[in-house]
Amino acid sequence: MGAKKNRLLAMLERKEIPLGIQLFTGSAALIEVLGQTGFDFVMIDTEHSDTNVRALEPLIRAADAAGLITYVRVPDLHNEVEIRRALEAGAEGLFLPMVQSVEDIKRVADFVFIPPKGKRGICPAIRAAGYNVRDFEDYAAWNNEEIALVPMIENAAAVENVDEICAHPDVKMIVFAPGDLAFQLGEGSQMMRGPKVQAAYRKTLEAVKRHNVVLIGGPILDPTPESCRKFFDDGVRIFTLGLDTLGFRRFCEATVKALNGGIEGTEYTRKPAPESGFPH
Repeated sequence: MGAKKNRLLAMLERKEIPLGIQLFTGSAALIEVLGQTGFDFVMIDTEHSDTNVRALEPLIRAADAAGLITYVRVPDLHNEVEIRRALEAGAEGLFLPMVQSVEDIKRVADFVFIPPKGKRGICPAIRAAGYNVRDFEDYAAWNNEEIALVPMIENAAAVENVDEICAHPDVKMIVFAPGDLAFQLGEGSQMMRGPKVQAAYRKTLEAVKRHNVVLIGGPILDPTPESCRKFFDDGVRIFTLGLDTLGFRRFCEATVKALNGGIEGTEYTRKPAPESGFPH
């Protein structure tokens, strides 16, 4: 355990661009497909999905078997137990929703890191430590050095404090998340197209460059080579493209559209396809 470095950052050191996806379904089968199709990591959501702590270990085992790095988006920055258990299940990092200030990072760091660095309670009888008393000190040293805290910049307070957030020594990566931010700023489903979100994005880009923090992002809903290159040129170096539920919806929409188009002009009919669930 001690020799294994943070694998996303190690990929960047080798000039490789990591690719991940957000997993809302809690499906081990989809994790296996991701591992077979060129993805590098999966972010298991526990904030907006019904994936709970009991489901995490089997999903992380599936990711390990598929060769994927696992991150978990925790449901609540104040829930010490949920945060600790995501790490004990084997997550290599945490996506932190609704961060507002560096004080949130400091509190989570106490939950994450083992003494003397933090205040997390120790237990060798956990999956992440290999159920091993003898080597627990090696695991603790690895945990304190390599576990990634990934703040999500998704509200006005986080944008205001983004420089201080990026300056925290345990923040080596951040996510710019325009969805919540756009609604908070009165720009609704415009997401990255809204002028206020664009200004927040520029401020975030300046902060990550100033503090040498890695930016996670990309065109989540509809990636193309051109849109990926734009985000790369902006400074994104770890890409999260797609959500499993929305990706399946897109497949379903395309399937209905294909059949409707295929029978057009025959004596048979079908009901019109529903309006797309994706913004234009």
